[in-house]
Amino acid sequence: MTGGVQGIGGATSSLLADRGYVVCALDIVNESHPDPRVQSIRCDVTDSAAVEQVFAMIESEFGDIDITVCNAGIGGGAPVADLTDEQFDRVLTANLNGVFHTARAAVRSMLSRRQGCIVTIGSVFGQNPPAGTSAYAASKAGVAAFTRSLALEMAPHGIRVNCISPGHIDTALYRSALERRAALRGISLSAITAEEEEVIPLGRFGTPEDVARVICFLCSEEAAYITGQRINVDGGLEAF
Repeated sequence: MTGGVQGIGGATSSLLADRGYVVCALDIVNESHPDPRVQSIRCDVTDSAAVEQVFAMIESEFGDIDITVCNAGIGGGAPVADLTDEQFDRVLTANLNGVFHTARAAVRSMLSRRQGCIVTIGSVFGQNPPAGTSAYAASKAGVAAFTRSLALEMAPHGIRVNCISPGHIDTALYRSALERRAALRGISLSAITAEEEEVIPLGRFGTPEDVARVICFLCSEEAAYITGQRINVDGGLEAF
């Protein structure tokens, strides 16, 4: 589980542990997962060699890797006219290259056993982005396309690959994005929060646990016939 200490990753790691999995939470933050059942491992997913080394270590210490959740990512946005090469590259490298590095390491581990499950984390912004999110939206659209192609490639080998696209989920990353968009529009954080909630048919932001439950379903035998799908967890936001 990359990005496995906080937010959606933190909630998913704990829920997988509840269901009996040995869970390794890979994260760039220098802190341990609050759940003592989760093994915290520092790893920068933008470094392909580091990802390969960590996967080899996990296999050596904990055994076969049956599930990989590619969740690590960053926010960041600005009007295109103000967006620097470095800002754009930083978001794409973390959000898209990081998924590639992690999924590739997982596939190499799973191919010989002809089984496994990979879940990537996209975003509804990859489908319907607001202004000022071009780098983030491009990265998440790329994750969805990468996932579909990988699913078709891996299906003959018994490996399932799906993408979760969260909507407005109440995490620190999303709150930071709201603050940037409020500043871009010159309105208060409370005003943009109210606007965002108003357009969600279920009338509230999602929780990390809302997303974690869907991830765990896709990782389970109940989802054995599901692959190549992008599933929105968005309170009905994309229903219209």
